Amino acid sequence: MKRKVNPNRMMLIRLRQRLELARRGHKLLKNKQEKLMQNFIALTRRTAEMRREIESVFMEISMHYLSGRAMTGRRSLEDALALTTMAGTLETEVRSEMNVQIPWFRFVIPGGGPSYRLSSTSPELDIAFETLRDRFQELLDMAASENALYKMAEELEKTRRRVNALEYVLIPDLTAQIRSIESKLSENERSTQTRLMKIKEMVEARAGGDAGDQPRSRG
Repeated sequence: MKRKVNPNRMMLIRLRQRLELARRGHKLLKNKQEKLMQNFIALTRRTAEMRREIESVFMEISMHYLSGRAMTGRRSLEDALALTTMAGTLETEVRSEMNVQIPWFRFVIPGGGPSYRLSSTSPELDIAFETLRDRFQELLDMAASENALYKMAEELEKTRRRVNALEYVLIPDLTAQIRSIESKLSENERSTQTRLMKIKEMVEARAGGDAGDQPRSRG
């Protein structure tokens, strides 16, 4: 629903200023939308590549673990799983990209071998644990990258809605209001000009009639 405005020159100036501001905002948001889309596509490709790599690594870890579990006694396996606990430090960094706050993580794990007895377990189990420890950071990187994709998609959708609101609602509405006021002012100006011309004709006619009514001097 269009808002009714007073058709005067002050309102016309205000609407023109709003229209100029809306057009500048639309241009900036359009550029942001295009840049976000480029970054989103690039990040999607990187994330997909990371996921393929992580899936391959964890498939390898699973194969080593299953092989080690098959060659290790149940009691020894339970002891190994209970003793293999490593405390680490999780560091968080928040990066801003196109007004999107994206957290990234770094997990620092202290060095050292497993705590269980190597003589009672399979070497395959050792490989599984060591590979998991060495590649755990890659899993965090992939999780952060997928989270960044989600946040970027949200920002992209919000930006798209704002661009559409400006392009298809606000700017056309302001343009229509400006044209309406310009038309009304032009019509008022023509009416005023017509009235002035009529008044002038009336004044001139009266002045001519007064001059004709004056008595003539005798010779």
